[in-house]
Amino acid sequence: MRFFIYFFIFSVFLNSNAFTKDGFGELKFTQNSFSNFLDYLRGDGDPNAPGVMMTSGTPLGFAINQKGNNTFFYYCPKKYAGDCMPRAEIDAQNKCTKKSKKRGDGRCFVFAKGRKIVWDSANLKIPKRVTPSQVREIFKENGWLD
Repeated sequence: MRFFIYFFIFSVFLNSNAFTKDGFGELKFTQNSFSNFLDYLRGDGDPNAPGVMMTSGTPLGFAINQKGNNTFFYYCPKKYAGDCMPRAEIDAQNKCTKKSKKRGDGRCFVFAKGRKIVWDSANLKIPKRVTPSQVREIFKENGWLD
Protein backbone atom coordinates (compact mmCIF):
# COMPACT_ATOMS: atom_id res chain seq x y z
CA MET A 1 0.00 0.00 0.00
CA ARG A 2 2.82 2.42 0.82
CA PHE A 3 4.29 1.74 -2.59
CA PHE A 4 1.11 2.93 -4.29
CA ILE A 5 0.97 6.10 -2.20
CA TYR A 6 4.61 6.93 -3.02
CA PHE A 7 4.05 6.08 -6.67
CA PHE A 8 1.02 8.39 -6.83
CA ILE A 9 2.84 11.30 -5.18
CA PHE A 10 5.90 10.79 -7.37
CA SER A 11 3.84 10.66 -10.58
CA VAL A 12 1.99 13.87 -9.66
CA PHE A 13 5.26 15.74 -9.22
CA LEU A 14 6.66 14.46 -12.51
CA ASN A 15 3.57 15.24 -14.57
CA SER A 16 4.66 18.18 -16.73
CA ASN A 17 1.12 18.73 -18.00
CA ALA A 18 -0.24 19.68 -14.58
CA PHE A 19 0.39 23.40 -15.02
CA THR A 20 0.50 25.73 -17.96
CA LYS A 21 3.62 27.48 -19.08
CA ASP A 22 3.24 30.93 -20.54
CA GLY A 23 5.12 31.41 -23.79
CA PHE A 24 8.38 33.27 -24.13
CA GLY A 25 10.92 34.26 -26.76
CA GLU A 26 10.59 35.29 -30.36
CA LEU A 27 7.33 34.33 -32.03
CA LYS A 28 6.04 34.90 -35.56
CA PHE A 29 2.50 33.88 -36.36
CA THR A 30 1.81 32.32 -39.74
CA GLN A 31 -1.22 33.67 -41.57
CA ASN A 32 -3.11 30.51 -40.63
CA SER A 33 -2.18 30.87 -36.94
CA PHE A 34 -3.21 34.53 -36.97
CA SER A 35 -6.51 33.52 -38.53
CA ASN A 36 -6.94 30.95 -35.72
CA PHE A 37 -6.34 33.69 -33.15
CA LEU A 38 -9.03 35.81 -34.77
CA ASP A 39 -11.35 32.77 -34.62
CA TYR A 40 -10.47 32.45 -30.94
CA LEU A 41 -11.45 36.07 -30.30
CA ARG A 42 -14.52 35.78 -32.52
CA GLY A 43 -15.96 32.86 -30.59
CA ASP A 44 -18.67 31.19 -32.59
CA GLY A 45 -19.30 34.28 -34.69
CA ASP A 46 -19.16 34.58 -38.45
CA PRO A 47 -15.53 34.43 -39.68
CA ASN A 48 -16.46 36.67 -42.62
CA ALA A 49 -17.93 39.41 -40.42
CA PRO A 50 -15.87 42.59 -40.87
CA GLY A 51 -16.99 44.29 -37.64
CA VAL A 52 -16.26 43.82 -33.97
CA MET A 53 -15.43 40.51 -32.33
CA MET A 54 -16.31 38.78 -29.08
CA THR A 55 -20.03 39.29 -29.50
CA SER A 56 -20.87 35.58 -29.78
CA GLY A 57 -18.60 33.94 -27.24
CA THR A 58 -15.86 34.37 -24.65
CA PRO A 59 -12.24 33.37 -25.36
CA LEU A 60 -10.83 31.01 -22.72
CA GLY A 61 -7.32 29.90 -23.69
CA PHE A 62 -5.04 30.00 -26.75
CA ALA A 63 -1.79 28.02 -27.13
CA ILE A 64 0.84 28.13 -29.88
CA ASN A 65 4.24 26.56 -30.49
CA GLN A 66 7.36 28.74 -30.79
CA LYS A 67 7.53 28.23 -34.56
CA GLY A 68 4.12 29.87 -34.76
CA ASN A 69 2.59 27.19 -36.99
CA ASN A 70 0.55 25.05 -34.55
CA THR A 71 -2.29 26.36 -32.39
CA PHE A 72 -5.18 25.17 -30.29
CA PHE A 73 -7.82 27.18 -28.46
CA TYR A 74 -11.04 27.09 -26.48
CA TYR A 75 -13.83 29.62 -26.25
CA CYS A 76 -17.15 29.58 -24.42
CA PRO A 77 -20.18 30.08 -26.69
CA LYS A 78 -22.59 32.77 -25.57
CA LYS A 79 -25.42 30.24 -25.16
CA TYR A 80 -23.57 28.71 -22.18
CA ALA A 81 -23.42 32.10 -20.43
CA GLY A 82 -19.87 31.67 -19.16
CA ASP A 83 -20.50 28.22 -17.66
CA CYS A 84 -17.52 26.59 -19.38
CA MET A 85 -14.43 24.67 -18.43
CA PRO A 86 -12.15 26.40 -15.91
CA ARG A 87 -8.47 26.77 -16.79
CA ALA A 88 -9.07 25.90 -20.44
CA GLU A 89 -5.59 27.16 -21.31
CA ILE A 90 -4.13 24.00 -19.71
CA ASP A 91 -6.09 21.74 -22.04
CA ALA A 92 -5.39 24.00 -25.03
CA GLN A 93 -1.65 23.82 -24.31
CA ASN A 94 -1.71 20.03 -23.93
CA LYS A 95 -3.71 19.44 -27.12
CA CYS A 96 -1.57 21.89 -29.08
CA THR A 97 1.62 20.22 -27.83
CA LYS A 98 0.36 16.77 -28.79
CA LYS A 99 -0.51 17.97 -32.30
CA SER A 100 2.73 19.95 -32.65
CA LYS A 101 5.02 17.14 -31.47
CA LYS A 102 3.30 14.75 -33.85
CA ARG A 103 4.43 17.06 -36.67
CA GLY A 104 7.93 17.39 -35.18
CA ASP A 105 7.48 21.06 -34.26
CA GLY A 106 8.00 20.91 -30.48
CA ARG A 107 6.04 21.98 -27.45
CA CYS A 108 3.29 24.61 -27.28
CA PHE A 109 2.94 27.37 -24.74
CA VAL A 110 0.09 29.59 -23.63
CA PHE A 111 -0.22 32.77 -25.69
CA ALA A 112 -3.47 34.13 -24.26
CA LYS A 113 -5.69 33.54 -21.26
CA GLY A 114 -9.09 34.98 -21.95
CA ARG A 115 -8.59 38.38 -23.58
CA LYS A 116 -5.13 38.84 -22.05
CA ILE A 117 -2.01 38.04 -24.09
CA VAL A 118 0.56 36.59 -21.70
CA TRP A 119 3.41 35.77 -24.10
CA ASP A 120 6.71 37.11 -22.70
CA SER A 121 4.72 38.54 -19.76
CA ALA A 122 3.18 41.11 -22.12
CA ASN A 123 -0.12 41.19 -20.18
CA LEU A 124 -1.83 42.97 -23.06
CA LYS A 125 -5.57 43.07 -22.67
CA ILE A 126 -7.47 42.88 -25.95
CA PRO A 127 -10.46 45.27 -25.88
CA LYS A 128 -13.87 43.60 -25.90
CA ARG A 129 -15.09 45.31 -29.07
CA VAL A 130 -11.97 44.93 -31.23
CA THR A 131 -11.78 44.63 -35.02
CA PRO A 132 -9.47 42.27 -36.94
CA SER A 133 -7.45 45.25 -38.21
CA GLN A 134 -6.90 46.46 -34.64
CA VAL A 135 -5.68 42.98 -33.63
CA ARG A 136 -3.35 42.97 -36.64
CA GLU A 137 -1.88 46.31 -35.50
CA ILE A 138 -1.34 44.99 -31.95
CA PHE A 139 0.47 41.96 -33.37
CA LYS A 140 2.65 44.08 -35.68
CA GLU A 141 3.57 46.47 -32.85
CA ASN A 142 4.75 43.54 -30.74
CA GLY A 143 6.59 41.77 -33.58
CA TRP A 144 4.33 38.72 -33.68
CA LEU A 145 3.26 39.32 -37.27
CA ASP A 146 5.11 40.67 -40.32
